[in-house]
Amino acid sequence: MDVLLVGSDNPVGAALLSAFSQWGRHHGIALTAASSRWRSERQAKKAARKNRPDAVVDLRLAWQIACGEPLQSLDLERSHWLAKACERSAIHYLLLSSDRVFAGQTGRNLLEGDPADAFREPGPQLADAEQRVLYAGDRSLVLRTGPLFAPVGNNLLTRSLQSMALEREALFDDLNLFCPVASVDVARVLAAILDQLSVGAQAQGVFHYTAGGKTTEYGFAEALLASASQFTDTSDVAISPRVTSEDSKPEIRVLSCNRLLNSFAIKQVQWRGFTNPLVKQYIDNRTPTK
Repeated sequence: MDVLLVGSDNPVGAALLSAFSQWGRHHGIALTAASSRWRSERQAKKAARKNRPDAVVDLRLAWQIACGEPLQSLDLERSHWLAKACERSAIHYLLLSSDRVFAGQTGRNLLEGDPADAFREPGPQLADAEQRVLYAGDRSLVLRTGPLFAPVGNNLLTRSLQSMALEREALFDDLNLFCPVASVDVARVLAAILDQLSVGAQAQGVFHYTAGGKTTEYGFAEALLASASQFTDTSDVAISPRVTSEDSKPEIRVLSCNRLLNSFAIKQVQWRGFTNPLVKQYIDNRTPTK
């Protein structure tokens, strides 16, 4: 398949392009986030059709959320424009979304059909974008995932390690539960979905993927610190859980991934298996060459 990657210059896009090159089953067409800041539907339609792709994968919104960047109305509108253009041209459209559409108050694993009940942005914005994409046609698919992490850019991993380096005692939330996802892992999942769409698999609607193993920010930071200690001196690093009030209620965003498993036979991989290589890459990138 020829696959247009919108937002190809983030770590998920880089991992997907690498996977395509390694496996040889798809040809990636790179389109950076800056190049996809269209001001009109006509521009988006032209970009979607220009290279006659078989599929479009929109990585912009999920990575903006991973970076803590606010979503603008045009960011959301562009997803709708792309979905409509893809439907008219019989192109598969995949939107990478986030668990932030949920408030995390149910106390159980969240299903694809559960109401998107987030009351703080970017949750409501993202839920609206998802609905507009799905209403655009039958060839649209939304993949929600957990907090993304990678060794480059502004994300959960880099922010955590930077806090450890800059603060005498870095404090992390130990209340709210989530399932982090490495950029290379979600790229694996997207590539596997594309594999099956390319041979005629029929799929639409919402799917969930998060890595195996729920944690908190503090638990994630502990794992990063254990990994970092293998590659550099961390004897002066101290981390602690942030104190919360007794009446604080945890937000539990743990997604059920059974529909993805049943539809595509894609299994979850433990996020801890990615920490050592990604932390090493982060440290290597920051170590001056001699």
